[in-house]
Amino acid sequence: MQAKMSRSGRLVSVQPTRGSGRFPIRALLGFAFLAPFAAIVPGNAASATALAGDWSGEGTVTDVQGPTEKVRCRVSYRQESAKVYGVEALCASTSKKMSQTGQLLEVRPGVYTGEFNLTQYDVTGRVRVVIDGDGETQTVTFTSSRGDGEFTLTRR
Repeated sequence: MQAKMSRSGRLVSVQPTRGSGRFPIRALLGFAFLAPFAAIVPGNAASATALAGDWSGEGTVTDVQGPTEKVRCRVSYRQESAKVYGVEALCASTSKKMSQTGQLLEVRPGVYTGEFNLTQYDVTGRVRVVIDGDGETQTVTFTSSRGDGEFTLTRR
């Protein structure tokens, strides 16, 4: 068998070779070249679903007209399509309880951006979620015209 590679590194044809029936070294080298790329694909596919599920944790929120407050949150993400996730969050500080919704888009493996809506306080803004390498911790940062904040969440 003989494998031919194009200039871009793609396998373009496979033809049987004549002779002893042994596997030619060129074909083996071609497979060795392609193997690292094949190993990358499952990792990316797995990260696409790493966000879905329930998370909880705490962080801080800074209101533009007030002090910084500690806030605890429970967040649920549900996968709506290959790269889009719906978000529902319940958060509480010593002075407020908040229920928010939103939608995130996976912009690269383990990184999601989108918008949130906090209807009871008429606040909308941008949110960014980054999942740490272990897949069990995430950092959430958000900003709006009324303030900003950051949370660290762990999988529940």
